Amino acid sequence: MSNRLMAGAGGAHITPPIGFPMGGYGARDHGAEGVHDQLNTHALFLDDGSTQVLVVASDLLGLRAPQVARVRELVTEATGVPAGHVFLACSHTHGGPLMYSDFAGFSAAHEAYLETLYHYIAGAALQAVNAAIPVRYGHARREVRLGANRRERQADGTTKIGVDLDAPVAPWTDVICFDRADGSGTLAMLYQHAVHGTCMQGDNYLFTADTMGYAMRLVEAQLESSTALFLNGCAGNINPHPRGTFGLARRHGTRLGAAVLQAVTEIADFREEGRLNCIQHECELPLEEPKPLEECERDLTEIEPAYLALGGAHHKSWTLSRRYFAAKAQVEAARSGQLASGLPIEIQVVALDDLALVSLPGEIFVETGFAICASSPFEVTLPVGYANGSIGYVPTLEEVPFGGYEVGEARARYQGRRIRDDADRALVDGALEALRLAAPTEGGT
Repeated sequence: MSNRLMAGAGGAHITPPIGFPMGGYGARDHGAEGVHDQLNTHALFLDDGSTQVLVVASDLLGLRAPQVARVRELVTEATGVPAGHVFLACSHTHGGPLMYSDFAGFSAAHEAYLETLYHYIAGAALQAVNAAIPVRYGHARREVRLGANRRERQADGTTKIGVDLDAPVAPWTDVICFDRADGSGTLAMLYQHAVHGTCMQGDNYLFTADTMGYAMRLVEAQLESSTALFLNGCAGNINPHPRGTFGLARRHGTRLGAAVLQAVTEIADFREEGRLNCIQHECELPLEEPKPLEECERDLTEIEPAYLALGGAHHKSWTLSRRYFAAKAQVEAARSGQLASGLPIEIQVVALDDLALVSLPGEIFVETGFAICASSPFEVTLPVGYANGSIGYVPTLEEVPFGGYEVGEARARYQGRRIRDDADRALVDGALEALRLAAPTEGGT
């Protein structure tokens, strides 16, 4: 049976209005003051004749599970592609809109923008489906290193967010290129690299796609009539280096874009046929043991006065606010008597022959991505962080003893309880199980 590959691309601007709250830095005390560069959503539709898949890449901090469900619902209504075949990736720019909050509900205006955003994503998906044409595809990897490991050891053995040039980083970009079968040029490409969207720091109040935006604009300018989709990797412990200015963001983005363009020129084996598969695998990340109700209530009582003294100004102490709401959630869960055994997550695999994208719904350490790739049944595996969910940080077991932001306050939680120290092992196991299910020789269809 022939699996002639079809593909289409679409996109839309998704930049919010001036004054809209920004996400990524808890200390920001007011909304955006302007637009440095547009935020975008890009969609790639793939169809092998029996399976249809949509991959969407957006210049957003992330999407929580209910938001993922809503976007998928709208995409399915618009396109007919099954919700379980919609892969939603976010660049994790810290120069985009506030997408979710653990501390307070959103205003009607904020909710209206988010709902509009979801419809824009669905519209980009419909555009991609309607534009489908025959394509050929190929893959290449090119060395590039934009970041440094940000977990800097201190003299006392603890860790702060800083720079460690000797610790692991992602040393390359993987590029999957889709050329028009009629020879008229590149239609679209997926490119993956693991780096935080934090070249611009918390003092920036201009909307920006950050480093990833510069790379996208360079690639699309050089490959006319193409659509570039950035997929972040396991960047939980990787920051761009150096960082702090738009000039540096341009430099990093230019280097990434140049590596992508070089990779495209190095693809020697383009295929006109391809077999698609899409798998959704649900699993849990283990949680720390729950405290007795009395202890939970005591913790909440102790922290509540300091939290109330903030008067709702959560930007004055993000850490205190997070501790308060975690304590409150633990009390509510203990009183309900319905204590979860783990944090439920979805891991999705989109496979194209011997290439696979695997979604990881949060801030995953680069070492975890390496572990998944090392044992994957696919020849090329691209772990995609900030995809199909946003649960927080999943540190590696080896890094837990050194503490720090990613291990302590920002670690993923559920019902107010942090994920267990070895939760990264469960994440790797879940990803590998999903990959095995998607592999043609081991459970794939």
